[in-house]
Amino acid sequence: MELLRKVSEAPGISGFEYGIAEIIKKELEGHTDKIEEDAFGNLYVHKGKGPKTIMITAHTDEIGLIVKHIDEKGFIRFAKVGGVPDHVLLGQRVQVHGKNKKLSGTIGCKAIHVMKEDERKQLVTYDKMFVDTGATKDQLTKYGVRVGTPITIERGVTELENGLIVGRAMDDRAGCYMLIEALKNANPVNRIVGVFTVQEEVGLRGATVSSFSVRPDVGIAIDTTIAGDHPEIGESEAPIKLGSGPTLVVADGRRDSLGGGLIANPLVIQWLTDLAEKSNIKCQFEVLEGGTTDATAIQLSREGVPSGCIAIPARYVHSFSEVVSKNDIESGVRLLVSIMENPVPF
Repeated sequence: MELLRKVSEAPGISGFEYGIAEIIKKELEGHTDKIEEDAFGNLYVHKGKGPKTIMITAHTDEIGLIVKHIDEKGFIRFAKVGGVPDHVLLGQRVQVHGKNKKLSGTIGCKAIHVMKEDERKQLVTYDKMFVDTGATKDQLTKYGVRVGTPITIERGVTELENGLIVGRAMDDRAGCYMLIEALKNANPVNRIVGVFTVQEEVGLRGATVSSFSVRPDVGIAIDTTIAGDHPEIGESEAPIKLGSGPTLVVADGRRDSLGGGLIANPLVIQWLTDLAEKSNIKCQFEVLEGGTTDATAIQLSREGVPSGCIAIPARYVHSFSEVVSKNDIESGVRLLVSIMENPVPF
């Protein structure tokens, strides 16, 4: 799992995915037919030939922060990039990626001791927080820190008990790991285009661009989904469990209507189900209210593309400490290899 550690810890908020892209290119060198990159930053990995083109995506970007303002004392105000919950930010250690120097810092706010009584009972929102690097404004300028500089949360990967791993950006670096491993090991019977997309967390932008140019016959997105096997959440809200296998997403989208999301093509779901059974891979099925994936953008490309999503269960998604199961990830790799090595039956 050293590769998973490497891709999880690589910095790359939406729009700044350069570091993770270089790791992927180096890792896949010599294992594929061709690797190319578009002007938007998407990475295309080609392998195999055949009558059908299967596009499989994993997004490289992570949620994070970006410099919004630097005051006269050097304290940094920030904006959020992607769905960052305010309550997970306070006290986090961060990396500020200046052009000339990367700085460590911490996210602070007014101490509880000097808060008014009503303030103590309220959630501290991100606009009342700031990043403290210890540097002055002049030093930050010298280091190349300015409005628009990306900020990532400082977090390594740690192995927990029972085959579980906790780390930053498992959404969707776990998917990146799976796609890398599958492309290395598969002998495709169709034309496979693995696309490591950018800017998924801010509107599925990379998948929108790349699916237009690839013109796939089938689209598969790899992502994470909510594992609800922990306290404070009901099973009917989030029935997916760690260690019970990758999840085939039947539908996803807004909580009130499933609008704006994916209604997976039934032929794709049946094909993936059959492949999992054939390979003795245990899978879960899900209707997810409250989020969507690259598959939504792929299915709406050009004349429309039959699409589906394979999601890896993750606890505490978008918390910067996401817990996943090694067994689920390895089962997901096997399912991807099966997709690549079997004909499309429709």
